[in-house]
Amino acid sequence: MKTKTVALNIWRAIRKKEAIAVSVVLAVSAIFSSIVVGANYREKKVSFSQTDFEESLIFGNENSVATSTLTKKAEVLPAISTVKDDIFTPTNVAYTMENRELLAQMMYAEEGVFFSWAKDDPATIERVHKLAGSVILHRLNTHFSGAQTLADVLYAPGQYDYRTIQKVEAGNPLPAQVYVWADELLTEGALGPDTLVFQAEFPQGKEVYDHIGNQYFCCR
Repeated sequence: MKTKTVALNIWRAIRKKEAIAVSVVLAVSAIFSSIVVGANYREKKVSFSQTDFEESLIFGNENSVATSTLTKKAEVLPAISTVKDDIFTPTNVAYTMENRELLAQMMYAEEGVFFSWAKDDPATIERVHKLAGSVILHRLNTHFSGAQTLADVLYAPGQYDYRTIQKVEAGNPLPAQVYVWADELLTEGALGPDTLVFQAEFPQGKEVYDHIGNQYFCCR
């Protein structure tokens, strides 16, 4: 009987140690699993954030770094005109309602933001729109990039930003003044010589004809 009791106690001790060992293994396994799952979540979160950032750049998200930078740049740049005596060049573009509408839409798509940036300076708003329209007309008059129509100027490869094209295609209502300025350019002539075909946020070509805010209007 005593032998059986001793054997039973030994068996119980072994079972107890096995149970403790199993508990330890399970605990370690749970901790390892939580670490792996946490690492996978962090990896997915980082990947998702990177994808969001890349898509914001591709689709022009308004919260992207590029858009924010452009907005800040425009706010701090003063509206400065560098030209004193304008040259007026007759335009060969036919005055039609279609050309009038397209020219006005392109001018506003490019420079409409000046209605808020220079709201207290109507002369600057008018000039920057007319200069943008003049560049468009000079490009057509000189068949820049093979342009034969105003639409050719707009859609010339690598010339106008896709956001400008989208605004023009949307055909949104425009301030009445923009149509007046388009009328004047089509009937009275464009500002500057025929070589005034560049508009950008940086100087280019042979000379700067005028500089307003963050816009450079240059001759080739």
